[in-house]
Amino acid sequence: MNFFFEPNGIAVVGATPEPFSGGRNLLTNLTLGYKGPIYPVNPKYDEILGFKCYPRVSEIKGPIDLAIIFVPAKVVPQVLEDCVMKGVRGVIIESGGFAEVGPEGKALQDQCLAIARKGGVRIWGPNCMGLIDTAKPYIFSFVIPKDMHEAIRPGHISLMVQSGLLSGGFIITLMGNKTLGLAKVCSIGNKCDVSENEILEYLLKDPFTKVVCLYLESFTNGRRFFELAASSDKPIIVLKGGKTPSGAKASFGHTASLAGNYELIKGILRQARVIEAEDFFEMMDIARTLEKDFHIQRSPAGRPRIAILTYSGASGIVTTDHMEKYGLTLAHLSPQTQKQVEELSPDWMPVKNPVDYWPAIEKNGPALAYKQAISALHDDPEVDGIIVHIYAGHGIWLLDPKEILSGVKGPRKPILFWLIGPESVREATRLPLEEEGWPTFYEIHRTVRAMASLFEYCR
Repeated sequence: MNFFFEPNGIAVVGATPEPFSGGRNLLTNLTLGYKGPIYPVNPKYDEILGFKCYPRVSEIKGPIDLAIIFVPAKVVPQVLEDCVMKGVRGVIIESGGFAEVGPEGKALQDQCLAIARKGGVRIWGPNCMGLIDTAKPYIFSFVIPKDMHEAIRPGHISLMVQSGLLSGGFIITLMGNKTLGLAKVCSIGNKCDVSENEILEYLLKDPFTKVVCLYLESFTNGRRFFELAASSDKPIIVLKGGKTPSGAKASFGHTASLAGNYELIKGILRQARVIEAEDFFEMMDIARTLEKDFHIQRSPAGRPRIAILTYSGASGIVTTDHMEKYGLTLAHLSPQTQKQVEELSPDWMPVKNPVDYWPAIEKNGPALAYKQAISALHDDPEVDGIIVHIYAGHGIWLLDPKEILSGVKGPRKPILFWLIGPESVREATRLPLEEEGWPTFYEIHRTVRAMASLFEYCR
């Protein structure tokens, strides 16, 4: 797979100077980070964006490991023949119009695969958006350059999607929110040759990747995927598309995938220690939580014991309901913890879990109250994790994360935050919490699901 991720020379077949076109975006994106030789290929032009343009791949004199193909599907077999002649090692076919459109497209895809196999060329795709490596940064894709360049935020989560346009818009949204950073993004489309297993194997060895997320509509070789996942020391999260008969039918029209028996797949994923997500944002919530180096202790009782620190009795009740659904239980606070928490509470307010701390907050101010309670709950051996509810507002409600978490010492247990308040102030609280390594959410159910994923992976 190295010639896809670290190519020595790239040809862009279908490059064009036309503004707002995919062929121009591909070329522009390469210039933003790739330092190797770049060769536009289009018989209509002698030069594009300052690069000499070639009529055919085979007429390029320099080295080429990779060709990115963005031309009409019916022309691709001819381009592949030319790539074989040049000795290109891998191609990323970002064009659509293959097996996903029906029998005629399937025949065309099979023809491309036959040419590639005979000539020793590997195919990534077709019907995909290619590859992005944020650390370098390499953008081997036709996503809009300005949107991608502004959004790129290096991190340690790698994303593999059996889709095209989703990957571009999705990662721009995620990174624009500054919620997480990504290591590599791989859009594999119809995966007629290079499969999720080969890329997964590469990512599991990649030193920049700590967590792998996959959106898959089918599994090329389920046994191999199981072997890789079961032996992985990195968390793997899967969002499976096509779980229902209607979804399976839709997936065939999307990437020509046969979705398979979901109940069987679900059981296999569970045995392989793969965490399943229900939608795209939940997948990334889980990933950014698992990415953190939290200390996970195993509860003697079996079910993870969670403390809820809240300023609202109602939100504590709703959080408890969601915890029950995800296999978490309320921690029984130790006498020492209860005593510490009660120190700031009025005499008339008993302390129990969920810890309704509004009276203590009103009496002492939110900064001191949160600092004391979080520290006490974190030190309690009967508590495996903490969910903290915070209102981010003006004045004393604009909290400094470093201050309220300064009492947390030693290995960090999971502390996740549910945050509400005016948007401008809320962001001013969320971003510092995230930067300090504390996952923060705007919905209670997402907070609880992320907490549950930590213990699910540990088990």
